[in-house]
Amino acid sequence: MRVAGIIGMVGAGVLSACAAPSVPLAGAASGRVPVAVEGKAFLAEIGPGPDGVRFTPAGAVPVRGMRVAVRRAAVPLDYSEGRVAKEAAALACEGQGRRFDGTAHGKFAGAGTWEFAGACA
Repeated sequence: MRVAGIIGMVGAGVLSACAAPSVPLAGAASGRVPVAVEGKAFLAEIGPGPDGVRFTPAGAVPVRGMRVAVRRAAVPLDYSEGRVAKEAAALACEGQGRRFDGTAHGKFAGAGTWEFAGACA
C-alpha cells in the first residue's frame, strides 16, 4: 500500500513538471543590477527587448539577446558617455553569468540612459 502511494505521488510530480511552462534562461537574468565603473555607481536593467545590430563592412547584422539599459546613480549619463555605459552594461551582463557582445551598437536613449539592444546573451 505504501509503495502504491509513493508511486502515485512521484507520477503526479512528473506529470506536473511536464505541464509546467518552461521559463527561458533569458527570463532568469532579467532585473536590475548595480555595478561600479571608475568608482561611480550605475544601475543596469537587463530584460527582453528588440534585436540589436552590429555594423560590419557588409552592412548591419542582427544581434539577438537581452537588452541592457544603463543609468548612473548620481549624475545622469549624457550622449558622450557611451564607453563608460558600455563598460557598465558588460559588467552587469557578465555578473549575471551571461556573455556581453561588445560589438552590439549602443544608443543614447535620452533621460540619462544608454541602451544596448540584444547585447546580453
